[in-house]
Amino acid sequence: MAKKIKLGLFGSTGKMGVAIRQLLKSDSDFFPLVEVCSKPTGDFEESFSDLKKIPQTTLKQVDVWIDFSRPEGLMDLLPLLQQTKKPLISGTTGFEGNQFAKVEAISKKNPIFWASNMSVGLWTVRQAIKALSTISHFDFALEEIHHTQKKDNPSGTAVTLHKDLETAVGKKIPPAVGHRLGGVFGIHTITAASQSEMIKLEHNALNRTVFAEGALKAAKWIVKQPAGLYSMNDLMKPTSKGKK
Repeated sequence: MAKKIKLGLFGSTGKMGVAIRQLLKSDSDFFPLVEVCSKPTGDFEESFSDLKKIPQTTLKQVDVWIDFSRPEGLMDLLPLLQQTKKPLISGTTGFEGNQFAKVEAISKKNPIFWASNMSVGLWTVRQAIKALSTISHFDFALEEIHHTQKKDNPSGTAVTLHKDLETAVGKKIPPAVGHRLGGVFGIHTITAASQSEMIKLEHNALNRTVFAEGALKAAKWIVKQPAGLYSMNDLMKPTSKGKK
């Protein structure tokens, strides 16, 4: 019998935490070892309300951490990773100042997978953006829609798509226009237009499961990797090393 991956989940009662917990119930590759949340969910072997309360014996058992918190929460988790050299999957966005530089520094000793969006469909859209280089003379616009609880605007995904587009067409593009409406999980649209025609690339997340699926796929992959900073490019194209 294959050894199960002992999982630590930071933020198990958040929206993404709930989606991950639902998938774990039917994924026999994982053993839900420890969660960090305000109130125990009953889905993990151990539960703590504060990272600092987790005993060293438990920390050493964790094979991989998944984090969908906020930048300040991730900054609290990083020192524990330094101590144990454990891998991390993080979808946290909204970094300020040198916060992401700290993530990069830890990745020199720990395997860290970070992505602003863990949807394989969105990654495919990002590959399609590269083809827009052939119409770099067109006008371009980006738009995104997220639920009203989404804190960062533009979102991390929109920032990533903006960078991809500018790289592909070799010129400056206006930042994404962001809307916060109702309970929308995430719609990202790229429009390219000339005087004669218009092209739209759009990704619509129908639920949060798509992001949770990507996180668990990355967790299974990263436990076999050496220290480094990894991305969706590495997960989808193992021979290519990327950092976005």
